[in-house]
Amino acid sequence: MKFQYSCVLLLALFAASQAYSASWGKRNSNDYLLSRQTEVRYPIKNNYWNVNVDFPRSGTTNMYSITFVNVIDNFRNSSGATPSLWSGGPGYRFVQINLRSLVGKGLNSTVEIWGR
Repeated sequence: MKFQYSCVLLLALFAASQAYSASWGKRNSNDYLLSRQTEVRYPIKNNYWNVNVDFPRSGTTNMYSITFVNVIDNFRNSSGATPSLWSGGPGYRFVQINLRSLVGKGLNSTVEIWGR
């Protein structure tokens, strides 16, 4: 029993140390990549980054319905930004995603938006 508990604990620690990636919706084979944005910010001492990613960008329009939103943390460890879906998303023609970094850490995230 102790061995199983140790294995589960190690697996949980390994999973917790992975990237802060998130996805909303479901991607189908006939979806188009509508947007791919990479947001990179360098660390600020004793402060954090709060970045909003908007689709479509200001001054443009989108004629497609969003089916899948994917945020990939490019740091590949637990120091990346935490993504939050603030408005829109799957089923809408717009989306606003907030990326919040940890205090004293930068962010490096890629936001992919798929639709049809």
